[in-house]
Amino acid sequence: MGIVSDSEKIAALERLLKERNPAKIGGEAGFVQAAVMMILKETEEEFSMLFIKRPESEWDPFSGHMAFPGGRMREGDESKLETAIRETEEEIGVDIGAYGRILGELDDVNPNNPRARGYIVTPYLSFLTKEVPLELDRREVEEAVWVPMEHLKDERNFKIRLRERDGRLIEDYAYNYGPYLIWGMTGRIVHSFLSITAQIC
Repeated sequence: MGIVSDSEKIAALERLLKERNPAKIGGEAGFVQAAVMMILKETEEEFSMLFIKRPESEWDPFSGHMAFPGGRMREGDESKLETAIRETEEEIGVDIGAYGRILGELDDVNPNNPRARGYIVTPYLSFLTKEVPLELDRREVEEAVWVPMEHLKDERNFKIRLRERDGRLIEDYAYNYGPYLIWGMTGRIVHSFLSITAQIC
């Protein structure tokens, strides 16, 4: 991956995220607190990021979307990080504590989806230090896909779409990967991550 080694890049990512103050969305009362886990792993000559495809479901506001493992806080979760770790193990069978490490926290996001607008979602970034097979919970995950970071950074695979929401235009960041389209809240998280880490990744 060039002059800077993979381990140095991971260390630099960890330092960067620890030194910055992630943007927080206020309003605890009445909001659903949730968290997602962004997972990186080393693949051949680059890093790849894990995405899951949600099954089609009437009750899921993110039905059929590309997403990160995650979900809402439950009673007993001591923090949003604990929520992200728990949901990751439940949905894809990966114990981040045993097979990887947490690198840091990114900015809060609030979905534009009308059915999920009451959510405040905190993304966390992790890195797999060991190879681990994925064990998908088919009730919540239809597919899991590793997308090379170089593909996400290639502007030919990215576009900004203008969408109308509540009478105003909003920017939607969309990334293409074969038959998959990463957009909506997940696209915004990816765009934020790439912007924050542009000098490293």
